[in-house]
Amino acid sequence: MSPDRASVFLLGATGYIGGGVLARLLVNAKPLFDITVMLRDAVKASKLKPFGVKTVLGNLDDTDTIESFASQADIVFECADADHVESTKAVLRGLKKRHQQTGIAPVLIHTSGTGVLADNAAGMHSTDIVYNDNDVEQLAKLPPEQPHRTIDLMVIAADEEGYVRSYLVLPSTIYGLASGPLVDAGIMNPQSQQIPALIMASMDRGQAGMVGEGKNIWPNVNIDDAVHLYELLWSAILACKEIGHGKEGYYFAENGEHTLYDVAKAIGAALKDFGLAETDKPSSFTKEELEKYFAGSDSLGSNARCRAERSRAIGWKPKKKTEDMLASIKPEIQFMLSRVP
Repeated sequence: MSPDRASVFLLGATGYIGGGVLARLLVNAKPLFDITVMLRDAVKASKLKPFGVKTVLGNLDDTDTIESFASQADIVFECADADHVESTKAVLRGLKKRHQQTGIAPVLIHTSGTGVLADNAAGMHSTDIVYNDNDVEQLAKLPPEQPHRTIDLMVIAADEEGYVRSYLVLPSTIYGLASGPLVDAGIMNPQSQQIPALIMASMDRGQAGMVGEGKNIWPNVNIDDAVHLYELLWSAILACKEIGHGKEGYYFAENGEHTLYDVAKAIGAALKDFGLAETDKPSSFTKEELEKYFAGSDSLGSNARCRAERSRAIGWKPKKKTEDMLASIKPEIQFMLSRVP
């Protein structure tokens, strides 16, 4: 792609990942991009004006709007929902029009997740299966019914057709309270999903909880490290570097592993310190609790092990490790408590 000013369309700008990506674009790449974001909240849209960001009001079901703005973009960042099929179809239709208009394949940087690797361990065992983002054949064998897989395959197929160059970013368990101007302005969600969901359930039941025995293993990555991977991708794209795309365009974001028990234990210790639990020992969620807190899903008890070799090969050097993730849990709880009326 030419290093001249490129048009960007970003979905998910007020979210944890998308807001982080937007913040990094504004800090390090604003002169290179003409940025448009779609969001639902008119108040937040007005707050983005001082940042020099163009906004359009809408949600992921507004597929005509998404298609229209994607057709005007050189690069689309999808950071809103890894499982919203119709919005991704609209993005791809728009990018196909862009290709027809310009003769140049536009770029799609799509956010998937390492949930696509998940098994059904239900917290009862670990696994020796470790996926590598550099192993094309291994990843091609992932069953189509895996989480996120339907959209991942759509994005890869579009690349194979030649009208888009696609890159799949697969964050693992993202952690850490986001900070910066977009958070300070009340635009961006500062929290992730997995660990806060476990914390909220544990606080409600008065004891740290886990799925099964918590023996399952997941990778983890700090939010700032994850966002830096996106930055490396767009920098390589602007510099016309030949990096993997399409079926060779998986980029995992991980820098360490943990068991669910490790996380539950850290939550338990923090809850006891705050006087919110009598014991620091975690216990298994009952079937009724899984229904109450997680819509009956035991996905937090799955294994999803991986290694980010392709990501590191393009220069990604994450800094935070598993011990940082565990240390982040107590501040996360403190933050959540500060927001309770």
